[in-house]
Amino acid sequence: MKLVWHAALWKSRITAGTVSQAILLTAVRGTGELEFAFRIAQSRLCRSPLESGDACGVCDDCRWFDSGSHPDFRCLDPGLARSDNPADDAEDSRASERDVRKPRTQISIDEVREASEFLQISSHRGVARIVLIHPAHALTTAAANALLKVLEEPPAGSLFLLVTSQPARLLATVRSRCTKLALAKPSRTEAVGWLESTGMTNPELALAQVGGAPYAAAELGERYWTVRSALLPYLSGIEQDWLRASATLIDVDLPHVVQVLQTWCWDLLSARFRGDVRYHPDRSIDIGRAASRMKGIELADFVRKLAESRRLLGHPLNARLFMEDLLMSYKSLMQVHEHS
Repeated sequence: MKLVWHAALWKSRITAGTVSQAILLTAVRGTGELEFAFRIAQSRLCRSPLESGDACGVCDDCRWFDSGSHPDFRCLDPGLARSDNPADDAEDSRASERDVRKPRTQISIDEVREASEFLQISSHRGVARIVLIHPAHALTTAAANALLKVLEEPPAGSLFLLVTSQPARLLATVRSRCTKLALAKPSRTEAVGWLESTGMTNPELALAQVGGAPYAAAELGERYWTVRSALLPYLSGIEQDWLRASATLIDVDLPHVVQVLQTWCWDLLSARFRGDVRYHPDRSIDIGRAASRMKGIELADFVRKLAESRRLLGHPLNARLFMEDLLMSYKSLMQVHEHS
């Protein structure tokens, strides 16, 4: 997909052909970084690329790529369903059942080894063989070391596309063997315009929730907005029955609860120390009022607790107790300073 905020980089680097066999794409998460990587991959596999460097979109290779079945393309992404990832087709059903029970968050050494073996086979279409890794920082240490060995002597005709929002988490030796391309973040006008083209009715508020990243804003589903609508009256002090809040939210996704809590508390800190609100501008009055009743050090401690809670979301836990602990901690934070 062509995105206007990527046009300059595409023209200067991709159309001009000034990249190597390994490309490291870095970007703010949710700004179209994966789409840019897919655009590169399809353009390299296309039989009749356009003068701009883009794929034609109509040849057999483009149709196979669009359907997710191109034989010369592999995508290592723990967030993809196995049925959408050709690299995983050979794995047994027990692994698939394991993934259904618990979402994967890492890219394993076995996946990298399988991709390396794929690159040793002659291209089915005689053009290129491409491995896309997203997010690259999800590589385990063993997987990153296995990848490094391949990057040191990449097979002829191969292309690696590594996509990450956290390049510092990659091995320095892996980064050094890649052409680094930093993708631009869209301006607010560009992001709003793109979201409006998708039919979103309130793109400004959606963008605010995710720090201005349009793809992340587009991915905010109905469940997120349900959580936000249910939770903000309690966080702003309008509603007081916190046990009822946890009972209301128990059937929704915990990550959404933590996300709303985090962005709300970041806004509290910002309102207290800088006088502005970033994530919930439609509640700026409530945030300012709540921030005035809290002490910065206790609020900062709770923000750190939320960050730790987010890391625990991938582990088995009692959802109700987890949520009640967070909500009661926030309630205590408010009550202590209402009476101080």
